[in-house]
Formats: sequence, structure tokens, C-alpha cells
Amino acid sequence: MTSESRATQYEMVNVRSGHVIIEHDVLSRAARSYFSPEPTPPVEEYWEGQRIWKFWGAAQSIQFDVRDNESGEVIPFRELLGLMYYGCCREDTDLYRIGELAQENRISIYVAITYETAEGEPTRLPQDKAAVLNRLFNDRVRDKAKKILILPDLFNLYREMTYGQIMIDFGLTAMDEGGGSGDRPLGARKESPA
Repeated sequence: MTSESRATQYEMVNVRSGHVIIEHDVLSRAARSYFSPEPTPPVEEYWEGQRIWKFWGAAQSIQFDVRDNESGEVIPFRELLGLMYYGCCREDTDLYRIGELAQENRISIYVAITYETAEGEPTRLPQDKAAVLNRLFNDRVRDKAKKILILPDLFNLYREMTYGQIMIDFGLTAMDEGGGSGDRPLGARKESPA
């Protein structure tokens, strides 16, 4: 065990690969999103009560929990769809302008995107869980002059994702496995809606 690994309080555990799936109800046009651990995204339409859910879009993602190495507690992050880098937003948005200011101070802004219910409401990431995510990733940034700030989705970005504008930062989570440096925004992949 290195001194660096001993110093980190939080560790990513129970990492599962899969897809973020976005569906809409054929009749009401309501939309929802969820994580599927299947190797191929499910695209079949199906009935659920009075609703007919139809595939709208998908993106590769992962789901994970975080273990507090001091207490042994495992904190589930089932509500988290992904982390979206501010640079994926339109340049005329408040978040983009905030992100540009933060970059001048060597702070990279990410937004924790959560699932949307069938009623069109997001599941909110509690502030204490946002604090855990910030600590998890900042403890692993190699250049200590740089910081990552992960915000809850106070900007309603989940609504954009509903329409297939999926931009999730997969590389950020690789920092936990020694794969990311935190020196630059890490790659996001996008798959178009069907």
C-alpha cells in the first residue's frame, strides 16, 4: 500500500459497466432514464400499466458505490447517471460561463446528473453525497494545484439529456483506477437517439 492510497478516505467500489437508457411514453411523451447493466442497450418497447415505453437514446456509462475507508461504510450512488463536464454545455448558459471562470482558477466544473422519474422530475443528489464525490475525485488529482468541483444538477441539465443530448464524462471515473490525471477534461461519448 502506497502512502497515496493510505491518504485517500474514499474509494470507488462495486463498479458496474452498462448503459444509460432514455425512454419515452408513446401516448403522454413522458420521459425517464435509468441504468442498464446489459452489454447491449435494451431497445424493445414495452407496456407498463397504461404506458407504452419506447427507446429514445442510450450512452455507455458505469454505476458505482463509494466506500469510506475510515468507517467502512459503503455509500450507494444508484441515483447517479453520470458526471457532465461544463464544456459540454452550450456557451450561452450560466453553467458554461461559471465553468470558464473556474477554469481560470484551475478548477474543472462537473455536474452530477441524476435519473429522471416517469413524472419528469429528477432524483436529487443530496449535498452530503456531492461532498463525497468531490473528495473522492479531488484526492486523486495528480496536480494538487488543480481542483474538481462536482455540483448537483441545479441547472436542470437532466432535461437536455432527456432529448438525447447525452454527454457523460466517463474518463473522470478512471482516475480511481490510475487512468486519469485530472489535468484536462476527459473524454465523453455520445450516442444519438433512435
